[in-house]
Amino acid sequence: MTTIFTPEKTAELSNQIDRQLQELETQPYSPTKLPETPPGFPVKQSQAIEEVTKEKPERFLQKFGRAAKSDLCEEGGLLNSQWKKWGDLNNTDVVDKFGVLLVAMGFSGAALEILVVAIAVIVIHIGIKAFCEDYSQ
Repeated sequence: MTTIFTPEKTAELSNQIDRQLQELETQPYSPTKLPETPPGFPVKQSQAIEEVTKEKPERFLQKFGRAAKSDLCEEGGLLNSQWKKWGDLNNTDVVDKFGVLLVAMGFSGAALEILVVAIAVIVIHIGIKAFCEDYSQ
């Protein structure tokens, strides 16, 4: 598997994903405050995507979803198989796969790290099935 990040950076990003998911679980529900973002999308992650990409989160996630389709949404994809088997994703694999896809989309440095975490949190938060149905077409 191609890796973009050092093992230490992968572990750090994985920990950020876990912390942000835990924050979402402990916060009361509040609708997204960003226009053109689906209800229930996490605000912090949506804002991060918009700041880094200069696009509405939903529009950017559609581009990302098409790029991630074979790994995430299609039968036999690494992340799809993990989800079906465990009902969860391994953060390390998510960081590696999403990192490669985002580099191919032209992102690097701090922007890449921010996007990897934000997208991973959104995908895990809303679930792969919902993400693939709405964003991989």
